[in-house]
Amino acid sequence: MEFVTNSPEETMTLGQEIGRLLGPGEVVALFGSLGSGKTTLVKGIALAQGVDPKVVRSASFVLMQEYQGKLPIYHFDAYRLEDPRDMFGLGCDEIFWGEGISIVEWADKVEKTLPEEYIKISLFIEAPNKRRIEISYQGERYKRIVQGLMARGQGLVAG
Repeated sequence: MEFVTNSPEETMTLGQEIGRLLGPGEVVALFGSLGSGKTTLVKGIALAQGVDPKVVRSASFVLMQEYQGKLPIYHFDAYRLEDPRDMFGLGCDEIFWGEGISIVEWADKVEKTLPEEYIKISLFIEAPNKRRIEISYQGERYKRIVQGLMARGQGLVAG
């Protein structure tokens, strides 16, 4: 499934739609280059869970941040990790199976540490404010999220 957003606000709105569909123990893997909108998407997910988006920042220097909302949100940023196994030092193996929502920025760096099932979101810069966002899933558990997004549409669907 593919979406196109034409502003950070639209990217955040798409994040809210995703955030409304996520449940306990679900993992979101974000792929994309620097500046592609990964953190903006996380802000939208957090807002849907009742978290003030102003507290959501790139976790690059902290590696993992926790936000308290309807469900806890665990925001990982693997950008500065030297080895994918460093994710285990952050407790990902326990957190992924917990009651919160786990979001992993720069998931391409730690893909081998992700659970077998997750929702995959790839963000591409098309123009200064335009993003192409591809959403797919690994495992049947996440099929309902893609179906829910298809049903909601939000006028952002590109193809």
